[in-house]
Amino acid sequence: MSSVNDQQARFWSDLAPTWIRFESELEEISKLPGLIAMDRLELAPGQRVLDIGCGSGSTTLELGARVAPSGKATGVDIAPEMLAYARERAARLGAGNVDFVHADAQLDSLGESAFDAAYSRFGVMFFSDVVAAFANIRSALRPGGRLAFVCWQNALENEWMLVPTMAVMSVTGSPPPMPEPGQPGPFSLADPDRVRSVLAAAGFEGIDVVPHTDAVVTREDQIPDFARRGTQVGAAREALRDAGDDTRRRAVEAVEAALRDRVEHGEVRVSRSVWVVTAST
Repeated sequence: MSSVNDQQARFWSDLAPTWIRFESELEEISKLPGLIAMDRLELAPGQRVLDIGCGSGSTTLELGARVAPSGKATGVDIAPEMLAYARERAARLGAGNVDFVHADAQLDSLGESAFDAAYSRFGVMFFSDVVAAFANIRSALRPGGRLAFVCWQNALENEWMLVPTMAVMSVTGSPPPMPEPGQPGPFSLADPDRVRSVLAAAGFEGIDVVPHTDAVVTREDQIPDFARRGTQVGAAREALRDAGDDTRRRAVEAVEAALRDRVEHGEVRVSRSVWVVTAST
């Protein structure tokens, strides 16, 4: 695999053990928005579908189930550690119509007109050249092929990330390192106008960007787990990258306190806001 996204490859390889350890909890945040985007593809048995930034493989397995028995889902990711776990999981579940490829979706050939549909759940915000990446993805779709993905709206609309990050900042006294506007990162496609212009420049048509907002709900007794997890992913993790054990302990305590301040009727509700994006070739 050749890549100009080496920094992102290192980032996701480093994050892989944590991501896999907390996968079930992270699925609670990502699953529903991802399914909304997946439904927009209206997949049918026999189709071939590409999963971009497939991570540990849960979305690829779901796509494979939707096109079974004669269709196939191919998951592509830049982090080999994620793919190793995905392959082991698929083998364990006996999913014979999925495969996984170590590739950079921005540069590496994904197969000319090889797929009926392409999909991504929070995996398309991390390209160094997002137009080139989507143009490459488009080339992998047959004429009339469909694209659907889900990406985050801005940080202020996503309290599930914002609350832990602000609490950690109250301990560290400084914000986490943040990408420059337009640079790879979780909010690089937070502007819907940018999403439309990028996809149009990549050659897509019929572009639709639809907002979806709901809440991530956590029971009061789950707050300690949420707090620990919240300091090990996203901006909070970056803010604590070089922190010592005492700072990390105080950061977890601060996140717990921030969440407890929001308890109502035995639960915490924090906003989750995404764009559900569809387009065609």
